Amino acid sequence: MLFARFKAIYTHKFASAYSTSDEVKLAKREWAIALKGFQEPLLAYAVERTKEVHAWPPTISEFLKLINTAYKAYGLPDPRTAYLEACACRTDPLTYKWHHPAVFFAASQVGWYKLKSEEERITWPLFERSFIDVVDRVIAGERLVIPKVVMIENKQTLSVSALATHIAKVVSLEEAQIMPLLYYTQKTTGTGVRARYREISQKKLAELGYHEKLPE
Repeated sequence: MLFARFKAIYTHKFASAYSTSDEVKLAKREWAIALKGFQEPLLAYAVERTKEVHAWPPTISEFLKLINTAYKAYGLPDPRTAYLEACACRTDPLTYKWHHPAVFFAASQVGWYKLKSEEERITWPLFERSFIDVVDRVIAGERLVIPKVVMIENKQTLSVSALATHIAKVVSLEEAQIMPLLYYTQKTTGTGVRARYREISQKKLAELGYHEKLPE
């Protein structure tokens, strides 16, 4: 379909770019590899953009850039932007205002813990595949709705900012100097990692003159 569109759009220019049947066969193979996984609506949108911006048949690289603009037509970020957003907001995903629900659901498929703990070389390929799958659902007309957090009153909820202010006053230091010692609060409650970081912080604060027990 893609090459038929290019041939109709660029006529003799297309023929001069692919002058033999062998060249066409090889080119189709490379394009098929590069475009594997992209839905037809994204490709069709990119073809329309191609007519506007390229006087000659585009290279694979140029066409892929146009596909990224096609995501915007559906209100979606491109996969890489979506991945960076997911990584930046992986700590508390249900309270974050996402650029598009597709980012949330793609990250959920990968797993929030995996996004927190694994290296990019592992999580990026997983996220890219998941995001493309979710994009397919969006293009097919599925409406994605992120579940809402039910807020309940909890008088024992830890306020890291308030705690830092309190400790800073006790030890006569700036809050900015205390905040790194409260890093443990960003770890999952009840885990060994959180307990170890908390223990280290408790010892360091004791050395500074703070002897109150840190919240679990």
